[in-house]
Amino acid sequence: MKKTSGGFTEIIFIVIVGVAALTYFNIDLRAILSDPLMQKIFGILKGAWFDYLLPLGGYLKTSILGLFN
Repeated sequence: MKKTSGGFTEIIFIVIVGVAALTYFNIDLRAILSDPLMQKIFGILKGAWFDYLLPLGGYLKTSILGLFN
């Protein structure tokens, strides 16, 4: 199995490239994130995450771990 050791540096590199791209295209994140439509979308995603995906993940975790006990 191949061992990879560049995960953290890859994330830092992606963040730096992303910030540079946003700066190059003059995109203001505060204006985007304060938009009422984006607030509504984030609310929907947050509700879906906490109401559906986290309980499903917990159920799957206990079910799979129950197979090995």
